[in-house]
Amino acid sequence: MNSFKQFFEEKQVLGLIEFFDLDGVGKIPAKLDSGNGSFNVLHGEEIQIQGDKVFFRTVNNKTLLKPLKTTVTINVGAGNVEERPVVEFDVVIGSKLFKKTPFSIGNRLTNVYKILVGKDFIENNLDALIDVGQENIADEDISVEV
Repeated sequence: MNSFKQFFEEKQVLGLIEFFDLDGVGKIPAKLDSGNGSFNVLHGEEIQIQGDKVFFRTVNNKTLLKPLKTTVTINVGAGNVEERPVVEFDVVIGSKLFKKTPFSIGNRLTNVYKILVGKDFIENNLDALIDVGQENIADEDISVEV
């Protein structure tokens, strides 16, 4: 096990908001939500499952047809649940590529950020610390002083 100091020295530092460059969609500001235990979610409208594919409209005026990986049931609050399709995107964050990253597709029209990043992806893939006072620092070489 790493020491406390090593743990922090080895982590990348990201801001609360970072740009995610999704293959086929483009750069989108995303909110990193360490309290969200669910899948990453990308805004989608007119969502239709067509056999093993998912058709939807999303940000940057993109209309996509993606392979359906699975569906998930999401608790959206106040006792309401929503069944969402899950698709994969190759994503670039800063200078790092994350292949086949799962996103549920849900309507985030009323949300400021059209991507919400879940804690599982933050912990298992980004392996980063979140500086809630910063935004768009993924490209910067920031270190933690312990």
